[in-house]
Amino acid sequence: MTKILNRNSQLATSIPFFAMLVAPLGVAGQNIGLGLSLLAFIIFSVLDKGKSLRLTLATPMIRQYATLWAMIIIPIVIATYARGDSKEAGRFFWGYTYSCFMVVAAVSLRPQPIRRDLLLNLVTGLLTLMAVVAMSQFLIGWKIQGIHIVPQIKRAQGFYSHPLTFAYSMLVLVPWSLARLMGKPRQWQSWVIALSSMIIVATSQSISVISLTGLTFIFLAIKLLPRKQMIAAAALSVIIFFAAITIPNPIAFHFQNVMSGQRGDHETTYPDDRIAFWHAHVEMFKDAPILGHGAGLESADRKPFYEKIGLGHIKRMYEAHNMYLQYAVEGGFVPTLAFISFLLWWFLKIRRSIHTERWHQLALALTPVLFATGGMTQNAVQDSEVRYLLLLFCATSLWFSRDEGLSSDFS
Repeated sequence: MTKILNRNSQLATSIPFFAMLVAPLGVAGQNIGLGLSLLAFIIFSVLDKGKSLRLTLATPMIRQYATLWAMIIIPIVIATYARGDSKEAGRFFWGYTYSCFMVVAAVSLRPQPIRRDLLLNLVTGLLTLMAVVAMSQFLIGWKIQGIHIVPQIKRAQGFYSHPLTFAYSMLVLVPWSLARLMGKPRQWQSWVIALSSMIIVATSQSISVISLTGLTFIFLAIKLLPRKQMIAAAALSVIIFFAAITIPNPIAFHFQNVMSGQRGDHETTYPDDRIAFWHAHVEMFKDAPILGHGAGLESADRKPFYEKIGLGHIKRMYEAHNMYLQYAVEGGFVPTLAFISFLLWWFLKIRRSIHTERWHQLALALTPVLFATGGMTQNAVQDSEVRYLLLLFCATSLWFSRDEGLSSDFS
């Protein structure tokens, strides 16, 4: 019996281990790690004779999750086929379907014994590595292109496709990393995780993500710290903020440019070009509010709508820079409502679960709220790397949340 329990523990632990191990990598690396996790889950299901999987598929939780995720995928796939781009429709379908199995696996494996210490040390090590990479990119300026290291602007992007992809991926981890430090300040991992996360956020130079991180820090300090520590934390955050924007450095320079509206790539008369992107995409949504225009849209597809608002001359006919509006353009109003419902469903599942420690539940519930807020200025979930991190964290939060008599807490 002991040997069977040890085997089950090792197999169950390997599933999130492989998925977490490749989280810092780009799409190809994440797909490989996800494939190994899926293989381990298949082996577990075979040894389990499918019992856990059958029970999971019969639960209201998974039926709700599958319904919401299908409501995102199906309308956009149909719209993409209707546009005549079957290749893009297939890419979109498999890109969204492949990673969604993590939530199913998490719910199936919740009763299983796992090595929490191993997973915690893995996350600590990965975040430390990414913080070192981020700092070196901030100081030197480099990125990986193919198999080569090439010069890049001095802005962290890790091994992802773009600095903003890196930044918005961190929104998934910010609440947990900060809350863990406040909830378990005596554990060395808490300090390493929080410091690494803050280095990544700062060096990404995303004003939106930095601002949301600061607000999250203040909110958690109010909720979790004693009065004296809360006041000290608030004072420290104010000092760090003003030092960061007043002492000459690349982050302060970027912040001042964004706030003044004097960015070098500013092309329109709008206070911020994002507003122009939103305006053009509202016109796109009005053109096809039910079916949408499909996934994989290029500048040529957007050009008539930029011309319609008098911006046919600009070079950056970009995507919506708003994940809700982008879904509305791609698949009509249904995917947008489905994604909002998914985030709300996730939030409510965490809030209604039982946790042994308050910091843990607060952090997990705050994650979908923070991501929902951050996505208002960027196509966050449309980036494959960001979506991978979002679903991985959703799966992990459901795995380590306790309801229906199942065990808790990633600690």
